[in-house]
Amino acid sequence: MKKLKLYIAMSLDGYIAKPDGSVDWLEALPNPNQIDHGYSAFYDTIDTVIMGRKTYDHILGFDVPWPYEKCATYLATRESTFNPVTPKTTVIQGEVGAATQSLKEGEGKDIWLVGGGKLVSYYLDAQMVDEMLIFVIPTIIGAGIPLFPSPLQENSFRLQTVEQYETGIALLHYVKA
Repeated sequence: MKKLKLYIAMSLDGYIAKPDGSVDWLEALPNPNQIDHGYSAFYDTIDTVIMGRKTYDHILGFDVPWPYEKCATYLATRESTFNPVTPKTTVIQGEVGAATQSLKEGEGKDIWLVGGGKLVSYYLDAQMVDEMLIFVIPTIIGAGIPLFPSPLQENSFRLQTVEQYETGIALLHYVKA
């Protein structure tokens, strides 16, 4: 069965974006050796992405080519008439959990839960997240969109690995307990 994996960066104080949704603080961290922090290796393990509408719109606002061309993209939104403009993108109709369970039972590589906080909370509450790869950025932004908005149901994960990068970023890799 495919795994649903959360792969995301957060600030040292637990935010994934500033209050206005910007993530410019991620670009501010010096990375003179252009380390990809395991992104390429992770991307090779997935063939599907699931994201919310706000994340989708935010990515489109970066004015770069669609970064998930090789993947099937599923967009969780309440707007059933929404027409995505990116290739291989499908709006999830109806029950998001049931659609995701069908994807998990399908053939292929794993599924990347791209975010944001509300969608992450939904999948955690549904006990559907199998792994979390959380990159802790050594920056405090003071306020913003939390990775884990309250309230959340209790979930148990086991720390699998911790990796430290020369940029000061720490990767915390958790698996469902």
